[in-house]
Amino acid sequence: MTRTTISLHESTLRKVREVSRHEHIPLGETITELLNLGLELKQSLFRRKKSSFTLKTYSMGQPKVPLEDKEAINDLLDEE
Repeated sequence: MTRTTISLHESTLRKVREVSRHEHIPLGETITELLNLGLELKQSLFRRKKSSFTLKTYSMGQPKVPLEDKEAINDLLDEE
């Protein structure tokens, strides 16, 4: 297990310690468990948002000029 230092707001640390005492598990394990739960929730929400987006598409019909012909496109744009 990797050791690291984190800064927590006093009220957050108080709540984590309360959970740790209630479940009779060490503070480090409690923090790891809570972080994992939070990360799973965030990833789930991200996947849901990502997959719920759909872009409507519409047919624009046939092009007025061949799209490979730069001159024809420039001429058409100059007309408008």
